Amino acid sequence: MTLPTKAGEKPQFDDSQEEVYFLKQVAGQGVGIYLCKMKADGSEKTEVKELWRDPNYPIDTQDCTTWMDVCAKTHQIAVTVTYAGSDLTGLWTMNMDGSGLRRIITPEHTTNGLQSVGSVTWTPDGQWLVYGESIRGAGRNGRVAKCDAKGEKRVYLTDGPFDSYPRVSPDGKQVAFIHWIIKGDVHDRWLWLVDLDGSNSHPLPNPTAKPNWSAQAHWGLFPAWSPDGRRVFIIGVGLEVIDALTGREVFHHSPTLQGSQYGITGWPHWGKQGFVGFSVGGILFTDAELREAKWIGSSRLVECSGPKEPGRW
Repeated sequence: MTLPTKAGEKPQFDDSQEEVYFLKQVAGQGVGIYLCKMKADGSEKTEVKELWRDPNYPIDTQDCTTWMDVCAKTHQIAVTVTYAGSDLTGLWTMNMDGSGLRRIITPEHTTNGLQSVGSVTWTPDGQWLVYGESIRGAGRNGRVAKCDAKGEKRVYLTDGPFDSYPRVSPDGKQVAFIHWIIKGDVHDRWLWLVDLDGSNSHPLPNPTAKPNWSAQAHWGLFPAWSPDGRRVFIIGVGLEVIDALTGREVFHHSPTLQGSQYGITGWPHWGKQGFVGFSVGGILFTDAELREAKWIGSSRLVECSGPKEPGRW
């Protein structure tokens, strides 16, 4: 996206390149939370727009606090804020230039506690948002839900009680998510699939096979589909890529960063060039074969091309 140079002009979009969109929180003379973008190689970091100024309580950066997904077809961004003040939490949508920011789901107080909206993902056509819902402070509870782009027509795709981190497939037909199996002190995290209408919920690899959890289980978090929909990336003991049809491990690598093994630790997205996601200290990129990694954004002070003073990325 190229930002307009004159007031009233619309942004220009170029599908030939990939960009990374993320949030930045700056403290100093008040708290500012910005929508930012950069090229896939980490260059041209730009503050697109300040979204919130001096909220009642800034975003908690010490947990799974914010999730973001971009719909390439509709040029819309979805953001969920899990831990913050009541003026920030919930599910938000906006245009890719930061305009049109609106909260479409505000957490509600239920008989069990305060609703929490977590990881969010668009369907490719931009008609639906799929997200994780839980109750704050109630342990590992959760289920997968969807709503339309206005936050209406809410439908639960799973019954829970321990489902999280949904991600819609590139063809928009399936949702990969993490299903927790809790037996005493053992908490296993398995990769499951469900159709977009909530039917056919099953673990990989084969829903008709005789259950054999030790063979079917894929221990991990944060699934991410390959652009062709044939594979799923997951973070477990290291980084793992799984065949989305058979459930078999394709490869398991720990990429090298500056001579040492390193890896994405959360919120991965699988683009045309490779993976991008959170790592301790910032945003990390690794190639699609999980061989080499590099920083494309970190928590140190960097120069930015936006209108504000340099802040932490």
